[in-house]
Amino acid sequence: MQHKILLLASFVDKNDIHKFLFNLKENHNVEPDKVFIFELSDKDYLLTYKIKVEVGNKFNIKKELPKTIQIHKKQKTFFTINALNKLIERDCDLESGNVNHKKFTVDWSNYEDTIILIKKDNLEITNISRVFLSN
Repeated sequence: MQHKILLLASFVDKNDIHKFLFNLKENHNVEPDKVFIFELSDKDYLLTYKIKVEVGNKFNIKKELPKTIQIHKKQKTFFTINALNKLIERDCDLESGNVNHKKFTVDWSNYEDTIILIKKDNLEITNISRVFLSN
């Protein structure tokens, strides 16, 4: 059976990290040492990890893993495709719509250690910093 790998990001309250890691291991075979933890604020954390999904099987991210999105990574930046397109439109002063976003490049060094998302139709760039859990 063929598999595809999804890079996912879950937004987790600081007090729920250990419970979330346990759930990932038990239900999705993701070892805790394969999960990267980033601090968004003093209470909110972003956990990134990869899940292997069988090709042809439907994987409902919202149902299986609440507050989770599929993301992409370039260097030290995480983003969704829609957010990347909006970032290109903003940085290149383009009107949204029928634009071939692949023709434009992003200077990723301007966005190191961030996650780029769209929230309520607005581009949101949030600083993140990697943290390590103490047992």
